[in-house]
Amino acid sequence: MARARASPRDASLTSRARLFVAASVALAACAAAYGDARAPNGAMTVLDAPWRAFASRVGGAVRRTSSAVERVANAFAWSSRACGANGMYCDDGMCERLRATTRSLLLGQPTASNALTDAVCDFVETPRDDVRKPLVVSLHGSPGVGKSYFHRILARAAYNATEACPGAGCPGYKIIFGTDYVVREREVQGRMLRDAITMHLERYPESVVVVEEYDKLGCPARGALKQMLEHGAAGGQGNPFDRNITFARSIFVLEANMGFMDVHDATVTHGGSGSRNRAAALGDALASLQRTLKDSLFEKWTTDGCEEREDTLKAVGAIDVFVPFVPLDREAVKSIVHQQLEQRGKRKAKRRELRRLEWDDAVLERLVDEVEFEGDFAIEGGKEVAIVLSRCVTRALRLLAEAYVERAGSDGGLVSSALRDRVVRLMPASSPSSPIVAIVVS
Repeated sequence: MARARASPRDASLTSRARLFVAASVALAACAAAYGDARAPNGAMTVLDAPWRAFASRVGGAVRRTSSAVERVANAFAWSSRACGANGMYCDDGMCERLRATTRSLLLGQPTASNALTDAVCDFVETPRDDVRKPLVVSLHGSPGVGKSYFHRILARAAYNATEACPGAGCPGYKIIFGTDYVVREREVQGRMLRDAITMHLERYPESVVVVEEYDKLGCPARGALKQMLEHGAAGGQGNPFDRNITFARSIFVLEANMGFMDVHDATVTHGGSGSRNRAAALGDALASLQRTLKDSLFEKWTTDGCEEREDTLKAVGAIDVFVPFVPLDREAVKSIVHQQLEQRGKRKAKRRELRRLEWDDAVLERLVDEVEFEGDFAIEGGKEVAIVLSRCVTRALRLLAEAYVERAGSDGGLVSSALRDRVVRLMPASSPSSPIVAIVVS
């Protein structure tokens, strides 16, 4: 169940703890003041020395107790925050949110979407006492096909965050970029990775932790990561960590470009990502490809020679699911263009820059033509769509707004509000420099 806000009992405990802190500080001040007291003539009395020593001991003990109680009070206050904002999963409806959002937003990746949501749902629905290690998923594919988009969707579903995620809405979401740990000294690399993860998990034991380019980790960093993934803990007997942390309820998302050619070849053989008539055959091929990706990682790590073969088997075995992300074909890219146009239209209507934005299939086709393909697949996946929309759609809307302002003269107002109450339609154009034009419908 999702964590609720603080009960009256929790709030009472917190206020009592803070009241005790205030009283303790006052007592310490009184003791110190008494210890500093002098006889009226300023001379030391016989009792001064023992009382000063007593006051010093009392003051020190009270300050230490006050500090401990303050930490307890802060812990009560932190745990009373709503799920998500306190870094804990919002279990209620998490699986349904994840399935709905991956299907609607992770376009062109039905096989990856199903495999990942199945794994996550099984994990979060397992009783807490039965969980022994984090869920670890490994995502493989070329850049721009949705790997990073998936873990953003996952974090928002896990913490029920619609805004400020990444950010305050999901503080348990941690991304460790390749540049964060790629340093010359491998021992330093290992410590950096270990510290980045353990310091985060110490505060947020139900985290979504992303490690990019994990297949390129050096031996010390890989060893530290392996130990955490195997046991869901850092510290304790036999573990070379500075902290005792348990994080078996966390989800680790490992990203790698390794194996993307295997994924590409399987997709070419069985059809594009959006070819519905061959979707079943492609899904079967990608399911068998998971074993190929696992074997490829084992072969690479064995060649690196970081540990004994048995330890390499354990390291690879700590990864629960290997998920291929296929290259995006024209149909998938067209779906992404449509999705991003809808999002832009809603944002502009919300900001009252226009009343409604309209387009038809011909506009979508014209915009997809602006994306660069190699054979059947987009070279940069879905990454180029945002650039194409800025170059074509944003420019067309700006030119239309500027024309309205110019027609109205100096009193025409701001360009951003020139189309405030207008319904604007996008139209394909033949000019290479302006493939899309915008016109006012009403």
